[in-house]
Amino acid sequence: MDKYMRTLFAPGHGRLEDQDNLFTPMRMAFAGIVLYAHALMMVLPWPVMGPWAQTIDFAGQHALNAFFVLSGYMILASLRASRSVLAYAINRVFRVFPLLIVVTLLTVMIAGPALSGIAPLDYLARAESWAYALGVISQAHPTAPLPFEASGLQAAQSANAPLWTVRYELIGYSGLGVLMLVGALRKGWALPVLLAVIVGVSALHANTGYTGPHPEGVSAALRFATGFLLGAVLWDWRDRIGLSWALVLASICAAIATYGTPFHQSFDILATAVLALRVGYLKLPATRLWQRIKGVEDLSYGIYIIHWPVGLLIMVLASQIGLQPGTTSVALAMTLISVALAWPLRIFVERPFQRWGRIIARGRWAVRVARAPAAEPPPFPRRVQAPTRARNCRPAGQGPVGPPQRPRSARRGGL
Repeated sequence: MDKYMRTLFAPGHGRLEDQDNLFTPMRMAFAGIVLYAHALMMVLPWPVMGPWAQTIDFAGQHALNAFFVLSGYMILASLRASRSVLAYAINRVFRVFPLLIVVTLLTVMIAGPALSGIAPLDYLARAESWAYALGVISQAHPTAPLPFEASGLQAAQSANAPLWTVRYELIGYSGLGVLMLVGALRKGWALPVLLAVIVGVSALHANTGYTGPHPEGVSAALRFATGFLLGAVLWDWRDRIGLSWALVLASICAAIATYGTPFHQSFDILATAVLALRVGYLKLPATRLWQRIKGVEDLSYGIYIIHWPVGLLIMVLASQIGLQPGTTSVALAMTLISVALAWPLRIFVERPFQRWGRIIARGRWAVRVARAPAAEPPPFPRRVQAPTRARNCRPAGQGPVGPPQRPRSARRGGL
């Protein structure tokens, strides 16, 4: 009995800087869940009904919540490790926008002519095509339909539906940067207080409703802000919150108990956050298979933002050859093609731009520097400090004491 109690209440919070976690494969799995949910939407008439569709929708919504939890968790760690807010902002811009620009241009050049039936050169010569691209890249109209669309697909009402969440990621990044800039993050209570305010506003919104402009945007902002801040608080308070299985069970029970109340969404996201982080730090056997799973290349961002236009092209091609594909076949084709595209985009777009962003953020772009490791952000400082009198000392015959170095092969994903 004592063994089970120790397991139940044992802290399960690992060290993000050790790179010994499952967060990258988890993000890949979350992207796959969202992909399947969107394949369902493409094949079946909207709104999608039925027990299976509702189950997939439930899983997709929680996958999005988990994305934002992991984002807040990792991005605050990145901000704490940055030399300045400007360096942090440069790294974030070079992380998000290069791939977004490339995927948007590919959508205009390939999906646009295919959906409209207009010749590619003629399509690219029209100002409306580039106005669409500018609106998506600037996030002014991230889910706008392509101009001249005449395919008849209901899913084509948005050329890239998943991009609606990118603006909320950018808002989260900017918010943390502003808090750091004004010095609020120096106070340990700032993030929990802000989270409590967001939870209170979310409960008020759920109880009274909102009839002003952009009601769906306000609901999404409150939902994703809750997840993002929960992730940030769980990282900032990692020495106080043990992430035990008992805490996971308690949070799930709280989510169930508050069902039908204004606080259900917040407790539901809390349960998702605690469970995702606890699973992410599971201690797995040191076998070659598990090491490869932990070190998988992070293609989650590429898969997430490219699978929708890929699905549109699959549906158009299927209609042209007289096929009516099912959800599983469409999802399988979307997965294979999206992975095949996300891999070179990761190697030739994401990685180089992240490396250049780090060089620019260090202010050393005019100096030739050593090749940066594939993982980002830079190593986090260890929280264990030496005694005050010995902090600046070093043993005889050794070099200066510096931050712990990560293996060059370490990888970690983070949007």
